Amino acid sequence: MDAHDIELLIPGPIPVSDEVLEVMGHQVEQHYGPDWMPQYERFIARLRRVFLTAGSLYPIPASGSGGIDTMVGSLVGADGRVGVITNGFFGNRVVEIARSYSRNVEVLDVPWNRPAEPDDVRRWVRTHKLPLIAVVHSDTSTGVLNPVREIAAAVKAEGVAVAVDAVSSLAGTPLETDGWGLAAVSTASQKCLETPPGLAPVAITKIGWEIVDRQPASHGWYLNVRTWRRFEREWGAHHPYPVTIPSNLILALDRALQRILDEGLEKRFERHRRAQAALREGLEHLGFRLFAEPQFASPTVTVAYPPAGVDATALISSMRARGFAISGGLEQLAGKVIRIGHLGTQAHPEIMRRAVEALETCLREGVPARRA
Repeated sequence: MDAHDIELLIPGPIPVSDEVLEVMGHQVEQHYGPDWMPQYERFIARLRRVFLTAGSLYPIPASGSGGIDTMVGSLVGADGRVGVITNGFFGNRVVEIARSYSRNVEVLDVPWNRPAEPDDVRRWVRTHKLPLIAVVHSDTSTGVLNPVREIAAAVKAEGVAVAVDAVSSLAGTPLETDGWGLAAVSTASQKCLETPPGLAPVAITKIGWEIVDRQPASHGWYLNVRTWRRFEREWGAHHPYPVTIPSNLILALDRALQRILDEGLEKRFERHRRAQAALREGLEHLGFRLFAEPQFASPTVTVAYPPAGVDATALISSMRARGFAISGGLEQLAGKVIRIGHLGTQAHPEIMRRAVEALETCLREGVPARRA
């Protein structure tokens, strides 16, 4: 089967609309100057409406991890103190990124099948006298959604700021950058923002800038919001960024943002919840054991153990032979679970029901037994 015939139901990248693909195929435009700037300013204004912020927004040309690197490195500076909450593969990645900048990193390890508890986080930051913490909102390795709003409220009284990895959550589940009092939020173009990979928008609020500006020194140049702010201030009229930005990707994401805003954030969130519910119900009916309990399950990705005796890796191969790409587990879940994305264009109950039907066919026709 040709790769173009495979329907992507992995937790990103996701299929994009024909409208977005059409914009990607346009001839390359000059990325600065009077013809470009109105388009760029419109794009930033739309991004602010999705991030729900009046703060700074920088479309870092990078993967999602590049955006996290920009956000964490800029806030932590050289050997600044930071705490990282981790309950999944991508939480561990934030730990790695933080440690690449600082020796003063505290880690709150939470079981992978549980969210971080706000009261536990409050006690942790108080014990370690942390000025800043970072947390993954929705970890695609587990399908667990951390209660960012409640965590931010819990640590606010301790004078602690919060930076959020929203790579797989922004535009798929509620997240209010300013309303929740966050210091910074980073995401990526290829998930709920419904655009090909390559952009990692990073939002820095007033709270975030106060932290950045307190740092006596900072690492890096490209992945450093100080650099981006300097060019925004000094070259803002015609080139408000330090590098050549991917103009086609900017315009494609702008088109996707228009689609998102036309649909409405609340309607999108409800659509993601309905897709999640359809998938979880179908998986349970087939005998799968869901990894995340319903009260803290992410509306953008579902992780599940196959029925007894069914090999997860073989099931993934069988699904691909039937035209569906789903993912396997990471780190401690490798070879044990399947992961199915319902982000952005994937997030429709009918798509999830078709995936469940394909899984049922795989199970009925026989999948090799789980390896010992």
